[in-house]
Amino acid sequence: MHSPLKIKTNYINILLDIAAQKTRERGDLVYECQLGVSLRDIRLLRLIGVQPGVVMGELTEQSGIEKTLASKLVSSLVQRGLVVRQIGHKDARKTHLALSQDGVNLVERAEPLGEFLERGFGKFLSADEIKSLRTILKKVIEAERVTRPEFDAWMAQQANPDNS
Repeated sequence: MHSPLKIKTNYINILLDIAAQKTRERGDLVYECQLGVSLRDIRLLRLIGVQPGVVMGELTEQSGIEKTLASKLVSSLVQRGLVVRQIGHKDARKTHLALSQDGVNLVERAEPLGEFLERGFGKFLSADEIKSLRTILKKVIEAERVTRPEFDAWMAQQANPDNS
């Protein structure tokens, strides 16, 4: 057996991934049991609810859900009568999304569940720490967005090191 490696194991992206996985498991369980929808469904429904008329491109950017998966999820929400699609008046190529009344009702029923889940953090974090965590997470998301072109260029360079 080799000796223990002296490497870093608490990279931010690893900690974020573990935290997201653990909290997502709880959210999925609660929303599936109580409302019959997944946490991802609720995420999309909430974003559509606060921005009636949002288009898919904006929705995928804001939700962090990959385009193909988001499209499948939205199609399912439409089929279930929770979301309606509307062809754009100015640009018929754009499809705008809005909640149906059933979608509005479901999101309103989900809100107390989300508040319940979030209160669990209050057992270990103060109100100020929760506020700071929310601010820091928003900054991490923005940092990823802003540095994405640089990262993509670096990845392309790694794939073709001879083109440097």
